[in-house]
Amino acid sequence: MKLYVESILPAEPLAVLEVFDSQPFRDRMNASAPVTTEVLETRMEGAIEVRRLRSTGKNDLPSVVAKVVGGKRLIYEQINRVDRERLRVDWEVKVAATDRFRCRGSTVMTHHPDGTRRVLDGVLEVDIPLVGRQIEKAIGPEFEKSLARAAVIAKELLEEEQG
Repeated sequence: MKLYVESILPAEPLAVLEVFDSQPFRDRMNASAPVTTEVLETRMEGAIEVRRLRSTGKNDLPSVVAKVVGGKRLIYEQINRVDRERLRVDWEVKVAATDRFRCRGSTVMTHHPDGTRRVLDGVLEVDIPLVGRQIEKAIGPEFEKSLARAAVIAKELLEEEQG
């Protein structure tokens, strides 16, 4: 399933990139999202910052999904490869208990007359015979809503910074 979220944010691209990596952003997302996220590791590979995050669902999963992921709650790790020079984040999400869920893509920031155009482009794949596409259709829109909510929170933080 294709994932796509586009937003216009009121700041320069580097400031937009930084706000998504900030603790205030994570705090607000944790307060409003159905998962809590923590930073497990940050390291540099040349000019690329690699950030490993773990997210844990706050709610129990439907039983069919819980059976597939091996637990009542969704737990996944996300690896972000941040290239500040290219204003790009390549990301991959892995569900802890199974390799049947794959989610990956990139987020690119470009200059826009109103600040920054941020485009998240990715794919979500569920490799389960018979029900995989149904699970994608159930999870995909929720995932996109979460990503859109993240853009709203980033916009609020950027507007607060600008006073």
